[in-house]
Amino acid sequence: MKVTLCVASVLALLVAAAPATSAQTASSDSRVERGKYLVGITGCHDCHSPKISGMKPDPDRILSGRPQTTKVPSAAPGEVHASEDLTAWTGGWGQSVASNLTPDPATGLGMRYSEAKFIATMRTGKKPEGVALMPPMPVDVYVNMKDDDLKAIYAYLKTIKPIRNAVRAGLAPQAPPAAPASK
Repeated sequence: MKVTLCVASVLALLVAAAPATSAQTASSDSRVERGKYLVGITGCHDCHSPKISGMKPDPDRILSGRPQTTKVPSAAPGEVHASEDLTAWTGGWGQSVASNLTPDPATGLGMRYSEAKFIATMRTGKKPEGVALMPPMPVDVYVNMKDDDLKAIYAYLKTIKPIRNAVRAGLAPQAPPAAPASK
C-alpha cells in the first residue's frame, strides 16, 4: 500500500509539473519571439548587422556589429559621415561603431551583460563600464521601453548565433574631446 501511494504521489507530482514546464517554455518562446519582433521594428539591423547587396542584413553575420573591413569615415566639421554599410560613423561627437550584439563571450554581449546590466544600459545610455552609447544609437527610444520589452530583446539576443567580431579592432583609440577655450 505504501509503495502504491508513493508511486501515485510521484506520478501526480510529475503530471502537475509538466504543464508548468510547458507553460514556462511557451512563455520563454513568446518572449524570444517578442524580442525578435522588437529588434526588427526598432531598426537594430540598420546599424548592427553588416549588409549584403541591396542593403539587406547579412544573414550569416546578423547583429555582429562593424566588420573589421569597414573603415570609419573621415571627419568634416559640421557634418555626420557614415560608412557605406552603416556600421561606422563620424560626427561632432567623434567616431562610433556598431557593437556586436551576439552572445559571443569574447566580443559580443557574452558574459559582459546580464539581463540587469542590459536593461541598465538601455535606461541610462551608458555601458556597464560607464562609457556612453554614442550616436546614432537612439537611446531615447530604449529609455522609454517597458522592462518586459527590454527583457524580450535581451532574451532574443541570447538566442542568435554567437559571432566573434571585435568591432573596435584596428581602430586608433579616440582622443578625449578638447576642453572649451577659457576666456
